[in-house]
Amino acid sequence: MTFLIKQSKNFLSKNKKKQIEEVLNTVSFPLYMAQSFKDSFEYPYLTHVILKRTEDRKDDNCSSIYADFFLDMLKSFCVKNKIKVNNVFRVAVNMTFNFGVKKSIVHEDHNFDHKQLIIYLNDCDQNSKTILLNNKNKVIKEITPEKYKGVVFDKCPHYMIYPKTGYRVIVVYTFD
Repeated sequence: MTFLIKQSKNFLSKNKKKQIEEVLNTVSFPLYMAQSFKDSFEYPYLTHVILKRTEDRKDDNCSSIYADFFLDMLKSFCVKNKIKVNNVFRVAVNMTFNFGVKKSIVHEDHNFDHKQLIIYLNDCDQNSKTILLNNKNKVIKEITPEKYKGVVFDKCPHYMIYPKTGYRVIVVYTFD
């Protein structure tokens, strides 16, 4: 079986890029404080849940009025790159920043097979890379952030390097 890693830069229209700027750069786009924990240490970040995790859904799938907007970005990427989407498991916009720690915790977004798409939404510290690992925690790919670049990969352990300056904004999708 081949492990999927695909990067793409030319899947968003000029109009969609303009809309992203308008949505993200308004005071009405809310981001909420969240944190991941490891060994009693908090890793804070800001998030906007677009589509709740499958296990958190009750009667509604969408957590955000921006759901159609962000799901359209997933569709654009997948159509351009000939990737089929059956089920979307979660979508979130995440903003990370320097808080004195070099990297996030190594994690997998779900304990079941899935694909993950990250779209970088701002110009940020070029060292704020996404690092993909194999099952033995050896680096298989370092992905440099570039505004409007998308990268899709199969389920694998991964982490990110926190920006030393400024902040990093991504939208993350998990799907099969």
